[in-house]
Amino acid sequence: MSSSGEFTVDVEELSSLSTRLELCTESMKKASSDLRSATFSDLGSSPIDRAGADFKNSWEYGISQIAEITDAIHQGMQTTARAYNETDSAIHQALAKGHDQSGGPAAADAQASPFG
Repeated sequence: MSSSGEFTVDVEELSSLSTRLELCTESMKKASSDLRSATFSDLGSSPIDRAGADFKNSWEYGISQIAEITDAIHQGMQTTARAYNETDSAIHQALAKGHDQSGGPAAADAQASPFG
């Protein structure tokens, strides 16, 4: 909410955050791929080799979960921003149509969108 009590959405900020989440998803996928290609079989002893393999498996799973969740948030933010823009556009069109029919100001005089 803004200081005036109005609810506003900064679609540009949503888009920026969405881009950062997309980069995070790509980083997690690369980290998972790098971890998948790592080998622990030359660490020197069977217990250390097993511990390294267990660590690799746990982190590989965790990183893949982070990547999936981050990607889902990214997709949701894109959908949300698109919905705000479409709703805002529809409202402006309806208001402009109402103003035109009542002899009020034309659509060009309508207030700028609070959604970007």
